[in-house]
Amino acid sequence: MNLHSHYIPIFALVGLLMSCASEGPLGPVEPVLPAVTPAYRTEVAPMFGVQFPSHFDAPHYDDRAQLGRVLFHDRMLSQNGAVSCNSCHIQSHGFAEPKALSQGLRQELTERNASHLANPGTQFAYFWDGRANDLTTQVTMPVENHVEMGFRSLESLVDRLRELDYYAPLFDEAYGDPQPSVDRIQDALSTFLECMVTCRSKADEALAEAMPEVWSPWSVLNGEIELNGLNSLERQGFELFHGNAQCASCHGGPHFNGWGLDFADIGLDESPSIAGQQPLNSGGFFGGWGPTAMKVPSLKNVALTAPYMHDGRFATLDEVLDHYSHGIQDVPALDFRLRDWNNASTGLDNGLVIDPLFPVIETGEAPPVRMNFSNEERLALKAFLHSLTDYAFVQDERFSNPFTQTP
Repeated sequence: MNLHSHYIPIFALVGLLMSCASEGPLGPVEPVLPAVTPAYRTEVAPMFGVQFPSHFDAPHYDDRAQLGRVLFHDRMLSQNGAVSCNSCHIQSHGFAEPKALSQGLRQELTERNASHLANPGTQFAYFWDGRANDLTTQVTMPVENHVEMGFRSLESLVDRLRELDYYAPLFDEAYGDPQPSVDRIQDALSTFLECMVTCRSKADEALAEAMPEVWSPWSVLNGEIELNGLNSLERQGFELFHGNAQCASCHGGPHFNGWGLDFADIGLDESPSIAGQQPLNSGGFFGGWGPTAMKVPSLKNVALTAPYMHDGRFATLDEVLDHYSHGIQDVPALDFRLRDWNNASTGLDNGLVIDPLFPVIETGEAPPVRMNFSNEERLALKAFLHSLTDYAFVQDERFSNPFTQTP
């Protein structure tokens, strides 16, 4: 008997398993795409006269967006084929994940909660610490993160995509050349994200009808404009949001995100900085400078994006309201907008300096603000926040997973 005849099939099986392992737990799966590329850029996020750099007129824009859609949902963008961008940014959850922290390619936990995606093309800073200020650069940073997707270099990703047959025709349609490259991957992904426009919620439609050209919530507060598209409780919540509750002092603008460039330390019970990590943000335009300041997120689709805060500590909107009602802590770098200056023990005559572009130089003894929301106010605020849910966006086929495998 030739013993080698028994071992060869075993070695062959081991080799086959090893080759499959390089493709990830599920292996590559062909994306299923429409025969005709859909129009991805059909809405424009309202910015009321503010212009953002864009490449909407780029050749084959929709084909680039469709390629980006495939890249966004493809698990093969992780080193072991375990996770995709969509693994942490799930459409039905407003492109967030219903977990405090996400699991990367080896099931290690990320350091921060996965930010939801709401009009990313209108923002100036990305990630909780604002370490990226360019969407094209930001889109591939998770690919090279050793916890998230694990590629040692973007060139290694390019080599991976060359081995997957379904990418050559997609790159050819998008760029007139079947070869992937780092620049093309970044362009396609950022094009897809740029098309993620959420502006069809009940509140969006009411606000667009009431304020078609100029963003002026103050005109609603003083009775010059009626929000006919909202019910009485939602209108009360809108007025609280922009009035006594002071939510809009940070979450201002038509995207409820501080116009996409605001940061704040909101007085959580421990520093927002991760132990041993030096935050990279240099502060926001309106305030919140310093290493403990986190990006002010958009509140579009906020009812779908629990849990909340940079570390996912709050499971519900009620817990968030509890924090702003009576839970803000007197941390050293607390944003000046969250201090009660009416009850400060020092004043301007005693050297208090406040500038909207810089931190409070001397806080004196101004305590954290205490909103102490009533039950009626809480119901109104929650009603307004729920009116920001864009159900069409989270069900839009253009942004859905084109692969047969589930996320």
